[in-house]
Amino acid sequence: MNELHILMNAEHIGTLTGRGTAVRVSYDRDLDPAAAVPLSLSMPLDRNRHRGTPVHNWLSALLTDRPPLLTRWRRDFGVTDNNPESLLAHIGEDVAGAAQFVRDDRLEANMGRTGTLHRLSDDDIAGLAVAAKQDSLPYDPDTSTGQFSLAGAQAKFALQKLDDGWALPAGAEPSTHIFKPAIPGLEDQDIGEAATMRIAAKVGLPVARTFIAEFAGQRVIGVERYDRARDDAGRWWRVHQEDLCQCYGHDPLHNYESQGGPGVTRCAALIREFGNERDVETFARAIIFNYLTKGSDAHARNYSMLLTPGDVRLAPLYDLNSTLLFGETAEARTLAMRIGGEDRLDSISLGNWKLFASEVKLDEAWVLHQVQTMAAAIPSAAADVCAQPDLAAIAPKALHRLAERCTQWASQASAQALGGPRASLPGYRRRA
Repeated sequence: MNELHILMNAEHIGTLTGRGTAVRVSYDRDLDPAAAVPLSLSMPLDRNRHRGTPVHNWLSALLTDRPPLLTRWRRDFGVTDNNPESLLAHIGEDVAGAAQFVRDDRLEANMGRTGTLHRLSDDDIAGLAVAAKQDSLPYDPDTSTGQFSLAGAQAKFALQKLDDGWALPAGAEPSTHIFKPAIPGLEDQDIGEAATMRIAAKVGLPVARTFIAEFAGQRVIGVERYDRARDDAGRWWRVHQEDLCQCYGHDPLHNYESQGGPGVTRCAALIREFGNERDVETFARAIIFNYLTKGSDAHARNYSMLLTPGDVRLAPLYDLNSTLLFGETAEARTLAMRIGGEDRLDSISLGNWKLFASEVKLDEAWVLHQVQTMAAAIPSAAADVCAQPDLAAIAPKALHRLAERCTQWASQASAQALGGPRASLPGYRRRA
């Protein structure tokens, strides 16, 4: 690969050249800063060129975290190095966000929005689910391109929703939904994730819409992509986004705070700088929710920013997953981000929450009020969600267990965090 073109919704915004840590992003000089969107907050438009390790890290975060799949792609496409741009030359036409990374021979088709849609039967989609679990996703040998690249360690595939079914998109046609089989060894994990996401919505957090689907005996959790939008003519468009590690140009393989990844202080500071105060409050409430549901995987890559012309905001939450479903031996003991310097769930106390309020620069009384009110709301929210027919019909025992444990832990956690169920907390009055 000598050069890749960078497109956003059929508009050329720049080029990608070089390899490894010498890789370089060069924005087109005629971009209108008021209408254009940067690839990353770490690569602003007021500088024409960006290069080096932060760019390399940003590109790496677009790839799967599954080594067997990366190995298979390199073999299928004849890639002999470990550089992300070498793979993006083949699988960079549908990734997270709005950017496409396109070779010369694919430029005309993508700029002309002449993508393709291959309608799928239930059997076809079941085959994709099996292939995803086996790290064998589809590609077109005629054009030497894969259909999508999805970050993360869990097996997944992406499709476009049609009015009457599903299709495998390619090129300029974007995927609109992500599908994930349950994590092997964690029974009903897909049900637990769908339930956790809905519980979060019930307590007032913005989340991506999820559902459970079955195709020819293969069950998956479906997630509606928040980085896609449909216009009045029925055409799908890509919306740009990046996770909080990408915002910093941080190594995506070291995303937990214990590995050097961004913690709550850095994340809140970035959200406040580029987003708004309400987004910081949402982020803080998400941290509280993960504490109260033992969601151990909420690292910086599981929070993202949406970038549109003239606006940056926190994206809806995704990948929320309570470990309470899996029993004491598999429940989380630590969190991905520390709360007031502490990541051990059983050790987080009132003092840690007060320090957390200082770290995210939010009113201490407001933070403690959120812990208290969310802990009180989770039991009924969990009971309601776990009784929803589309979930309860599939795994009633697992959901009953989840609802029961959510109630128990929320009560225990709030008492531990606030110094007792009837603790006298600082007075709180909602700001106008």
